[in-house]
Amino acid sequence: MSAGDAASFEAPIITLPRQLVIRCIWWAVGVLIVATFVAQFAIDAWDKNNIVDLFDSDQKVNFPTALKVLLLLSATALLAGLGLSNRDRWPRHRWLGLSAVFALLTLDEMTYMHQRLSDGMHVVFHTSGPLRFAWVVVYLPFVAALAVVYLPFWRQIANPLRTQLLLAAIGFAGGSGGIEVIKSVLNDDDHWKLSFGLVASLSDSLELLGLALLVTALLTTLGDSNPTITLNFGS
Repeated sequence: MSAGDAASFEAPIITLPRQLVIRCIWWAVGVLIVATFVAQFAIDAWDKNNIVDLFDSDQKVNFPTALKVLLLLSATALLAGLGLSNRDRWPRHRWLGLSAVFALLTLDEMTYMHQRLSDGMHVVFHTSGPLRFAWVVVYLPFVAALAVVYLPFWRQIANPLRTQLLLAAIGFAGGSGGIEVIKSVLNDDDHWKLSFGLVASLSDSLELLGLALLVTALLTTLGDSNPTITLNFGS
């Protein structure tokens, strides 16, 4: 293709109705939450198979995990957009800092880093019972430090975004870390149990709900003056 031919192409611009995007997010989350609980009963009745694994949220290469990664990526981009669109230095840095945190969470989810950390700690320190999944011991101090650093900033955010951010944090942190202790107690390295599967589904469902609330809240905040979302692929 010649330089002239390449120059004749225009960068695509995609415009989507914001409310349609939000509805699609919540429909996808709702369908996958129902599917992951159904998958646990299917495992209990017929054992694992490739189809069931596609919806078992405790398995990491499937539809629930793919949606979680997409929501984490969306949150990362939207938080960065909120920061870059803010002219005041202090809030801009806080939003960009949150974007960096979610970028790390995305990498964690894509590489299964906290699961690998738990397995390593289990082998080295023989963790068991509530600390079988011991990654929470490593991550909890970072979460506490983040909460302390961001509390003054969160207090200055206007409602309804402030309340939405709090609910999203409770859902995501509660699902990923809070219920992990219960999963640890129910875990049996040698035998799968329905009770463990259901708690695992609850954990991942809360994560999805928290992320969906965060993404829709950010979309609403960024799009208050514009009912559409525009993706511009130009340089």
